[in-house]
Formats: sequence, structure tokens, C-alpha cells
Amino acid sequence: MTQIFISHSSLDRDFVVARLKPALEACGLETWCSSTDLKIAANWEQQIRAALARADWFVVVLSPDSQRSEWVQAETHWAVEHLTGRVIPIMARSCRPVDLHLRLGTLQFVDFRADFELAVRDLLALIQAAAHGHSTGCLGLTAADGSEPTTLVAQTRHASLLVRVVRVHGAEYEERLYVHNSATIGRSPQAHLRVDDDCVSRRHARFDAVTFDGRVCLTVMDLDSANGTFLNGEPVQVPRRIAPGDIVAVGSCELHVREIA
Repeated sequence: MTQIFISHSSLDRDFVVARLKPALEACGLETWCSSTDLKIAANWEQQIRAALARADWFVVVLSPDSQRSEWVQAETHWAVEHLTGRVIPIMARSCRPVDLHLRLGTLQFVDFRADFELAVRDLLALIQAAAHGHSTGCLGLTAADGSEPTTLVAQTRHASLLVRVVRVHGAEYEERLYVHNSATIGRSPQAHLRVDDDCVSRRHARFDAVTFDGRVCLTVMDLDSANGTFLNGEPVQVPRRIAPGDIVAVGSCELHVREIA
């Protein structure tokens, strides 16, 4: 089932929970938004990151309040980087999308300010057209900067990676990482695989899901980190394919690849 992450300001909760979310779910789409799906007494950031990693599409609700929301800004930044071609801005209340993120200035948006039902149909048509590899140019969508809208629809590749994190200081542990096109490794809280090590850069390296010989596999690449990334003891200077049994070293930590699916 197609999964949609809805990013929104808490002040747009009524629009999302009472109208948008039910309309999409009535059409057979699975949605996730913080207003209804965050579990109480659990780590909110981890829940949001997991929901983003599972998402097929990222829908950001545009409004003056979403522009001021740090959570919406962070989620949109992640989506623009990791869900290329799967980001759909929807205009709930008049604002300048570029003030939320520069890339939103050229992405087409769906206008929900006048005819809600028509906007829902346009949103569904965009998702369905992309799923079947069709052009979306016939839709009544508008570029935020008034230019000819840019349709960014790219093939999505998924992979599941199980690694054992071996640290010089601290206990070893295993973590399963869901790679949706790509996933970053680093010390930053926004990294998909966060490694708590002072020798690891905030954005240290990245796993990419690529197609090779007709099937999806994973590569690793360094992101200009301070201390470099190593695969089986050799410096990673270009993207390198990884396989179970490989060891990826970042900082003073080793990531032992256990399983790729």
C-alpha cells in the first residue's frame, strides 16, 4: 500500500486530520502525520525518522505557520534530499513556498485553497500517474514561482540493511536500516544511522540503493568527512558496492554488514 507522510504545522491540524487525511485514506492510501500517529511516551524523533524512511511520498502542507515550524522545516529538508521526485507541496493557506525551502520554489504544488475535492483528485492523479510512469503535465498544477512547473518523479529503490556497530568505547549493538533511495551515516540527529562518536562527521557517509544486473543492491560513499570512510580497510573515494561480511569504518567505529535484503 502506498504510504504518504504528511508534514504540517500544529496550527493546520484541523485541515489535515479532519479533511486531508480521511480523503486520502478513503482512496486506499496509508497516511502518517504527527497529529494522529505519534505514540505518547516514546521518542518522537525516532518515530518521525522511521515514518519518513517508510514513506513513498512526502506531502507538505503549505501555510504561513508551516514556514515557521522547525519540525516542518527539518522534515522538508530531509524529504527534498532523500525523496527526490516524491515531494508534493499542497497549498492550504496562502504563503511563499520558497520561504520554507528554496527547492519548493520550482516544484509544482496542488492548490487546496478553493476547491478541496478537485485538489484531492489532482493529488491522487499525480501519485497514480507517477506509479505508472506517465506524464503529469496535464494536471492543473502551479509552480510556486510562477514559472513552468517542474515535475520531479524518479524511480524509488528500497533495501533493508542489518549492521553491527562496533565502537572503541561502548557496547556493540545491531541496527536495521531501511534505505529509501539513500540513507546517511553520521553524528547528526538527522542521520538515518546515527553514530555517537566524536571522530564521525555530522554527515559522514551515505548508503545508496542502486540497480545492478536487474536487482537492487547497496553502495557506500564518503561525504567529504573529516576522517574518511573505509571499506574493508581501503579508503572509499568513489561509491563502492557492499555485501554481507563487509566492514565499513567511519571514525573509530566499524559497521559490520550482516544482511542486505
